[in-house]
Amino acid sequence: MPMKILSRFTVIATLGVAAGVVFSSIIAVKPAAAQLLAHKAFYSLKLGKLRAGSNFSGASGSMGLELKGTCDGWIMSQTLIMDLELPDGRQIRQDLRFTGWESLDRTQYRFFASNRTDNEREDFRGSARLFGPGSAGNANFRVPDARKIPLPEGTMFPMGHTAWLIDRARVGQRLANTIVFDGADGEGPQRVSAFISPTLGPDHHEGGKMVPKLGAAMARPGWKIRMAFFALDAQSAAPDYEIEILQLDNGIVPSLLLDYQDFTVVLKPEQLEVLSPPKCD
Repeated sequence: MPMKILSRFTVIATLGVAAGVVFSSIIAVKPAAAQLLAHKAFYSLKLGKLRAGSNFSGASGSMGLELKGTCDGWIMSQTLIMDLELPDGRQIRQDLRFTGWESLDRTQYRFFASNRTDNEREDFRGSARLFGPGSAGNANFRVPDARKIPLPEGTMFPMGHTAWLIDRARVGQRLANTIVFDGADGEGPQRVSAFISPTLGPDHHEGGKMVPKLGAAMARPGWKIRMAFFALDAQSAAPDYEIEILQLDNGIVPSLLLDYQDFTVVLKPEQLEVLSPPKCD
């Protein structure tokens, strides 16, 4: 069973500690209206549900995430460690590491990913460029081998996709379909279908309950968003996997569920460090 975890900084965002610090650290992702918060965060990971016939009996782990603004873009870093328990008592460890840079105009992207399962390791490195915002482009892998993958018109990179989803939610759109490329598993772009709930005030979502621990930035409106991911040329109506998040309007994600068909895992924010914005001329 494929165990792809998104780099998806598309769906994993930040936690805040105090309104004054939060708003001084916000950086606009142009040209979208959405603003995302530079941060370093730590998430706990635990098993959600096991479905009948699952190959696993348990899951635990953690995720570290850093989203840092630069004068010309964003640097995104993610480390995810997940221990999967088998019914016979054996354990499989998956260690996923990702670093990417995305330009503010959303047309340029560089990435490095290392995926280790027990003693097996795969590395992916490359870059991508769109001919213009919303235009087609190409992704160029250098590791493990040199190859070019065409990116169709409308392709987005992770940070641009996050900002775009928030903008769609703000105007009341309930279904948002697009194409996303992250390079995290060596494959090409994916079709992503997002189902967006009506707006939820902080008194009506779990993020509001986290304010005492994680700060005032949790007291923001947000939306439940469920995303289904498909290979670009998939013939099946069933997605490769799905995720469900609570997405706040400042980019923070107070809850995240990864659905791997026969089991789910839940990630919860435990710690946060807000990062200072870059000093740009």
